[in-house]
Amino acid sequence: MKHLSAAVHNNAVWCDAVCRALGCDTMWIECLWVNRSPAPSYYPSAVTLEPVRVTEQVARVRTMLDWPIPRPWSVKDSFGKLDLAPLGFEVLFEAKWIGLSPDHVLPGSAFEDAIWASVRHDTELVAWEQAWRGGGSGDAVRSESARLFQPALLDDPDIRVLSGTRDGRTVAVAIASRSDNGTGPVVGISNIVLSGDGPEADRFGAVAATRRAFPGLPMVGYERGVDLIAMGALGFRSLGPLRVWTTSP
Repeated sequence: MKHLSAAVHNNAVWCDAVCRALGCDTMWIECLWVNRSPAPSYYPSAVTLEPVRVTEQVARVRTMLDWPIPRPWSVKDSFGKLDLAPLGFEVLFEAKWIGLSPDHVLPGSAFEDAIWASVRHDTELVAWEQAWRGGGSGDAVRSESARLFQPALLDDPDIRVLSGTRDGRTVAVAIASRSDNGTGPVVGISNIVLSGDGPEADRFGAVAATRRAFPGLPMVGYERGVDLIAMGALGFRSLGPLRVWTTSP
């Protein structure tokens, strides 16, 4: 439970950082993290922070339905405890929280051939986001209103925006984010996108780069499907289930 609660808290802290950088009105209210502004794409309007007080969490979500927030919006049910179907929600996806011990020896280091570095400047962040979105012309992130990841994230000492390149081309990206919920610091790994010819080598590279960014810390995150299996092959173990609920448009 220690690393599970740390993984949940870490993800909520990352969501808060992204949303605050965009100017959103966020708050922590005991058992929930809440964004009272329209949520950016791929990010929830609420995250549950503990597996108890389920009735209170559902009641708070019911109250949120009266807020003037454009739909659809979502709730990250971090412990898979809520039933939000009676409130008009449906399950968007289910996943598993995962964790990696800091002393676990990663397999396959000989296959890491991408060069990994932290993004330092805003122009690099724009290019990073374009790679994260899957490449293309770059038009989707050139305007401030269209950007998801803002330059304020680069000033946060607990965040590293990581980019892996091979032959001058970005082949993988990831986010490393450090947090501490009182049980000890952890580093979260998220936003992994692999676009090169050797995705599993680049996945290893993303994990290794995250470990180098914040050495000596347990690593946490969540995945589903084939990505969950691939992270398991690197030594990550399941910590518990999560579920994301969404409203209808």
